This record gives sequence, C-alpha cells and structure tokens, in this order.
Amino acid sequence: MEKQAQRIVIKIGSKILTDENGHFNKSVVENLVKDIAYIKEKENLEIALISSGAVALGREIKPLEKFEVETSAIKYNKAILREQILASIGQPRLMAFYCGEFKKHKLACAQLLATRAVFADREAYLSIRTVTESLMKLNVIPIFNENDVLSPEELDFSDNDQLASMVAAMLVADKLIVLSNVDGVYNNLGNGTKRQVISMIEEANNFIKNIDDSKSLGKRGMKSKLIIADLITSLGVDMHIANGSENKVISRIVGGEKLGTFFPAKSKKVKAIKNWLATAAVSRGKIYVSTYLADILKEKQTASILITGVEKIEGKFDKGEVVGIYNENKKLLGRGLARYSSREIEQKIVWYNKKSDNEKAKIKAADIVAVHYDYFSFV
Repeated sequence: MEKQAQRIVIKIGSKILTDENGHFNKSVVENLVKDIAYIKEKENLEIALISSGAVALGREIKPLEKFEVETSAIKYNKAILREQILASIGQPRLMAFYCGEFKKHKLACAQLLATRAVFADREAYLSIRTVTESLMKLNVIPIFNENDVLSPEELDFSDNDQLASMVAAMLVADKLIVLSNVDGVYNNLGNGTKRQVISMIEEANNFIKNIDDSKSLGKRGMKSKLIIADLITSLGVDMHIANGSENKVISRIVGGEKLGTFFPAKSKKVKAIKNWLATAAVSRGKIYVSTYLADILKEKQTASILITGVEKIEGKFDKGEVVGIYNENKKLLGRGLARYSSREIEQKIVWYNKKSDNEKAKIKAADIVAVHYDYFSFV
C-alpha cells in the first residue's frame, strides 16, 4: 500500500517577495519554486501555496504615486480602491510568473482567489476544499491569494497569515511553513541582549504579549504569526516560521533540519468540521454560559453545551447555524453548530426550569444539548 502523501501548506510573505523599493523580487520566487520541485520529486508530498505579490507587480505597471482614483461611492475608501486596482493588475502577472517557473520543472499550478466570506460559507468552503484536494492529487500546485477586488474592508482576511492558517486547517495539513524576511522568533525583548532565534516554541500564546508590531510593514507582523501558531498547533498542525531567502529553506525544513522557529502540534488532528469552526466559521448568534461551564471549557475539557448551562442568548439563529459560546465577561470560548434554533433553546430553558427536581433528574442529557461537543471547537 502506498504511503499517504504528507500535506504541506507554504505561505510566502510580501516582505520576501518585494525588495527595499517595493518591487517584485523574481529571484526569490525562482529559488522557492525550484526548491518545491526538488522536494516534491524526492518526497511524497502534496503542496499548496499562499502567495502575496500581486500589488507589487501591479505597482510596476501602474506606480502607486502616479495615478489618482475617482469614485462616486460616498463611503468608498480611495486608498483601498487604489490597492484593489493594483492587485487586479498584478494578479494575472503573478500567476503567469508562477506558471512559467513551475513549467521549467514540469509542474503545473492553479489559481484560487478567495474572500473571507467564501471561507465563512460552509457550502463554498467545502467546494473550494474539494477543488484544492483534487488539484493536489493531480500533482498540480494550488496557489491561494486573497481576492482583494471583492474583499470589503470589514470582511477581509486580517492578512495572508490568517488565510494560510485557514487553508492549512481546511486541508488538515501536516505542516504549515510561513516564510518571511526574518529568521524566526527572536528572544530579544529589548533589554540590550544579543538577539537569537528561538528554535522551538511549544506555547506561542506566552510570547504574543511581548511582540510589538507597531513598526511592521505588513498588515500585521510577528504577532499575527504567533496568533495563528497558537491556533493551528491546537488543531494538530506543526508550524514553522523561517527566512524565505535561505537556500533550500523548504526542503531543509521538510527534511528535519532545525531552521527558523518550530511550533510543534499540541494535539492530534481533529475532525475537519472542528477545523472550520475554529478558523473560518462566522457566528450567527451568541450563547452565554454559566461560570461553571465556562471554567470547564477554559480548561478545554470535553463538554457539550447543555440547556442547563445557558445563561443568555443574543441574536436569532436557526438549527444547524454557527453560534459563538461566550463566558459572562463576553470572552469568546469557542464556536459550534446549534442543535436547535434560538427560539427553541429559549423554550427549552423555560420548559426545564418549570420541572421539579425529581423530574429534572430523569431528563437525559442528550435531550437538553444546545451544542454537541462533536460540533464544537475552541478558539
């Protein structure tokens, strides 16, 4: 029996795809594509890419400072419109370059432009997952990027790091490799000591508060990477942060070399539905739970959300829709699929509270589940 292919998701950041003047750095892509081709030939791998670079390539055709935009839309942000224009100019050039480079190594690639709304919609999510998995099995390299032209500011990805984490979760990947212009996470917290790369971090959340992204050139920066590391490793996916300009960086990481910062998976892989709930789903309503149940959930113990633990409901939702589970301090604990509509849950709470203690003792837990643990994920 053939060994199952290891599934790798690689995010190539804007900081290594552009030079100091903001121009597209073609030599970096050439080297990365060459490395991907090498490791694919050597190992049984399925690889998906998330790549920035469209705006930089668009800027080469239409320099940002040399054109103005006009719009009749009163609330349309002109700065965003300029970025959307540059992205729409640069995206076909980006894909043409990737296609040309992969063709040199007898590999094909495919373009998948996505919006945050696509990942939030369950049917669209399953569709893009099916297409992506089919492409990889056909030995085609799927290349994801945000569809900037269709992404309104209030519902886009915070950055391509978030998109990468969603793709890795969607594909139930074995490894997420995030390539940037830094060697990894440094141990220097501004106390004058010499910076050194931390080779392994088991709890990314412990480092998040020490990161200052105020001077970051990207949408976010290292804090964003640590946030997705904390999430993706909880879903059973290993993650690496490394410098994309390193020679054969991908094949060296896949080969087991200690390069950059490694975040080992904190758990076994979870069901695909839980991956979607943790990374991509958008809540239609809110369920606030008791302090007792919140404490259980904060410890990430196995527990369904029972009617007896529901304190309050906000918003209207139907059976099977996504709801956020919150504690009394309005902190999001997780997301799940509602077993009943908001109206039915409220009716069940009233029905339960009217029962005597003897009657309540005879009620089966399965009959008062608002969100079952199998369809609940921590965030």
